Amino acid sequence: MVERRISADEQIGCFMVGVKTSSCQINTLRRCLAPACLPCYNTSMTQTIQRLRLPLAVCLLLALYAGWLLWGSTDPWERYWLGNLSILIGGATAAATAGWLSTVVQSEARQGFRFLGLGLGIWALNDLLRMIVLAVVPGFLSRPNVCDVLYLPGALLVATGLVRFPRPLPSSGSRLRRWLDVTLTSLASLTLMYLLAVQPRLNAPPAGGNPLGILYPLADLALLLLVVNLLLISDARRPSLPFGWLTAALVVFALTDLLYATALFSGNYQIGAATDLGWAVGDALWLAVLLRTPFAIRVLNPTEVRPQPGGGWLQGGLVRLQSLLPILAVLVLGWFALLDWQLTDQFNQPVLGVTVLLVLGLIARQGLVTGEVEFEQYAGLVKSVAEPAFICDENGRLTLVNPALAIATGYSEADLTSRTLADLLPEPPGAYSWLDLAKIEQEGEGRGWSGETVLLRSSGERLPVFLSLRPVLSSSAKRLTIAGTAHDLSLQKRQQAALQAAYERIAADRAELERLNRELERRVAEKTADLSQAYQQLEAQNRMLRELDRLKSDFVSLVSHELRAPLTNIKSGIELLMYGTRPLSGRSSQILTLVQAEIERLTHFVETILDLSALDAGKLPLYPAPLPVSRIYTALQNQIAHLPDASRVRWSLPEDCPAVLADEQALTSVLFHLLDNAFKYAPQGEIEVSAGAENGRLWLRVRDHGSGLPADALPHLFEQFYRHDSQDNRAIYGHGLGLYIVRRLVEAMQGEVRAENHPQGGACFTCWLPLVEMNESEGSLQEEGSET
Repeated sequence: MVERRISADEQIGCFMVGVKTSSCQINTLRRCLAPACLPCYNTSMTQTIQRLRLPLAVCLLLALYAGWLLWGSTDPWERYWLGNLSILIGGATAAATAGWLSTVVQSEARQGFRFLGLGLGIWALNDLLRMIVLAVVPGFLSRPNVCDVLYLPGALLVATGLVRFPRPLPSSGSRLRRWLDVTLTSLASLTLMYLLAVQPRLNAPPAGGNPLGILYPLADLALLLLVVNLLLISDARRPSLPFGWLTAALVVFALTDLLYATALFSGNYQIGAATDLGWAVGDALWLAVLLRTPFAIRVLNPTEVRPQPGGGWLQGGLVRLQSLLPILAVLVLGWFALLDWQLTDQFNQPVLGVTVLLVLGLIARQGLVTGEVEFEQYAGLVKSVAEPAFICDENGRLTLVNPALAIATGYSEADLTSRTLADLLPEPPGAYSWLDLAKIEQEGEGRGWSGETVLLRSSGERLPVFLSLRPVLSSSAKRLTIAGTAHDLSLQKRQQAALQAAYERIAADRAELERLNRELERRVAEKTADLSQAYQQLEAQNRMLRELDRLKSDFVSLVSHELRAPLTNIKSGIELLMYGTRPLSGRSSQILTLVQAEIERLTHFVETILDLSALDAGKLPLYPAPLPVSRIYTALQNQIAHLPDASRVRWSLPEDCPAVLADEQALTSVLFHLLDNAFKYAPQGEIEVSAGAENGRLWLRVRDHGSGLPADALPHLFEQFYRHDSQDNRAIYGHGLGLYIVRRLVEAMQGEVRAENHPQGGACFTCWLPLVEMNESEGSLQEEGSET
């Protein structure tokens, strides 16, 4: 186990001397040393074991070394070599660790580790020199030697390293109180050191040994006193050094060196004695000190969760110890003086004088603490204020600032206290006529100056503030002090700028709207004039078209009237020829029958044109009256009886079919046109004519069993002159007026007509007409029956 420890320490030492290590080696060393960075706040058992691996190994080696010291071989050479090598390797490991850390930590802590490495290295060199000289001169330690003196430069370098570590100042308490605590503690500690270490040696009779051995414990006690003073002037909530480990290391070294000095003074020191265990334990504690500094933890174990400033019972206890340490030091000195007086029956007057002086210093300190408590309440109030606040002297130099001012300006509080108020203003002091502190002093404490200005930030930005300056006169020295507060106007200025920008945008939008309104009015006027002109043109064209339509209607009516008389005469002559007493030949009868059919078709066309002209001119008289549907059926049957397709018509009429309110001639014409359309487009199959009542209206339906109506033709069937295919077979005679006449006549009788395809095939035309009121229908029918 001893050989393994030596090998591991030598390997680590190779990393920490002047050899340039690679990043992979540094990571390997970090993983080896990170478990020593206690405490670790992970509850995992595996991580806990890994964290305690190095401390457990060190403790095991110390236990083996202690066992060897107590129960090992008593051979002088074994004691000599193993004892000296153990001490040398421990000191060299601590020195090499400090040297390596000085190359990897932050720059502000490198000098501290560098001086610690030099001091610990000189101590290790002292151990090496002692081992070498003792091998040559066995009685070398029994008289004053260079090793006794060489220990002091090492202690001085260690002290320099401890002082060079950056440390935050306490957040509370004045400098006077801190230095008073340092003075009281140092004076009490020096007196105790004199009583414990120096006075017994001065009073002891000469023993023929080495009197310079006392330098070892004195150097250790001086370092311990330095550590105590560093604790007093540092912020215990954010310690830059592990004061607990450091105190333990120095106490162990001091006790061990005190025993070593006593053995040297008496001349009976033996290498490999039990007292050597203290140096090994001290070196292990120094290694813990180096690895437990916050700077080393950030490098070796960056994921370790550090307690917040002021959190944890250790930091709380350290803060309380910091405030009670001067009192404890004086109490311990007084207790030791009383104990020495009782044991020796002699009162040490110098110690009594020092104790009384320290008690008076404690009384003054308590008065200072009481004043500081009251002052800290006001200081806490100022520091907790969110508004920047400051105090400056009559020259404008800032003497006190709160954190809000440091945050607002971007400077640290130390930088601000080295500047003047004029340095925070973006213009030269002469540009500010209000910055006249003497004038503010004359105006009195209640006046001062207030107004808007800007503060210059460290980045060069300008911070708008409302600055208030008030004079504060000291009642004792009549010295002018200016208290100032600055209210940040950044938010107000941003809101003001936003409002101004919004107002400007609104003004611009309003101007644009006014321009657009004027443009719109101009365009509306132009469009109105154009529309008026177009309307007048359309009105003139409409009058012209109406006139042309009237002329067309008159012309058509005139032509139709002129055609009606000749057609009637021709029809009458043909009938006389056909039905006269003189028989006709078959060929002549066939020709006359064809001519008669054409005359009938032409007559029907002329009648249709006359009806259409009358409808367009509003001169077609319609006389809606209660009308039985059976009468319409009878008239229509007589009208188509001579047609060859009359036999295909099937008439259906319910017995209780009510009367319809319609014009008899118009309704007969409607059904005739629908039947004529069915005859033309459904030359085969039965044609159904049916009637019925539904929802207070009468419906008349004409359905054929033909091919049906094309879907794209349904919306246009009732338009004038519309035919689905104008290029269809001209054998289907028509002009696209029949269904148009149907729609016009039905609408004139307050009805409607619809065309659709029947689900079982064929076209279906349905007319809806109003029914006759019951009383009116009965009276009309009775009157008709009496006439009959």
